[in-house]
Amino acid sequence: MLGKLLKYEIPALGRKLVPLYIGWAVTAALLGLMVGPAQSKSEFGVVISGLLYTAAATAVVVMGVIMIVQRYNRSLLGEEGYFSHVLPVTASEHIASKSIAALVWVLLSGLALLITGIIIVIFSGTLKVINIDGITEFLRLLSQTPLTGWLTLLELLILFAFSTTKSILGIYTALTIGHQAKTRTTLASIGAYFGVLVFESTIGRICMSVFGNIINDFDVLNSFHGPFAILALITIAIGAVYFFVCKYLMEKRLNLA
Repeated sequence: MLGKLLKYEIPALGRKLVPLYIGWAVTAALLGLMVGPAQSKSEFGVVISGLLYTAAATAVVVMGVIMIVQRYNRSLLGEEGYFSHVLPVTASEHIASKSIAALVWVLLSGLALLITGIIIVIFSGTLKVINIDGITEFLRLLSQTPLTGWLTLLELLILFAFSTTKSILGIYTALTIGHQAKTRTTLASIGAYFGVLVFESTIGRICMSVFGNIINDFDVLNSFHGPFAILALITIAIGAVYFFVCKYLMEKRLNLA
């Protein structure tokens, strides 16, 4: 059932975000053209195209957050919740589908950022002035990157995914707690989110003060692999707390708006 929910959730977010990605790519191409060869460069054009690119990037981020909040709020805590909760789907599956779909689009936004950067390079004509020897040297250095370096990069990406999912679940927790209020649920959700931040900050400081000594005591943890494991476990633990708070409130104390 989770797979069926994802087939619905992922496109639902994409209907609003894909057009923004296209607009972002267009502003990237425009910016690339404006910062192209010196003879065609216009300071005014560079400033305007830069502002447009920044505005498009900001719109993607803002709309992404809004969509993450709205999809959870409307379909599980709002009027649509009356339909969602009569489906043969558990609360865990609802929360998981929303979290996974949101994570997918966050990762796609990161990929879109990379693509817009490539578009700027291509349209600015930078590729034409890059010496082939420079490319060869870059590829040679890349091929000489040790396995531990690639492993560290993979660990960073995994930690980013864990951290993003935890943050999404933190937002869901604040929304679910806020909807326990009979009135002014939006204000209550905002207050609950500040409580979530305080909780997370407190737990983070406690865990790092405890595990910081362990990191210093073991030479094997001088690389990133040890700290990665510790940070990943802390992140997963906090995310699990958020997940089960949402699950409990949704199953036992659901208050549909």
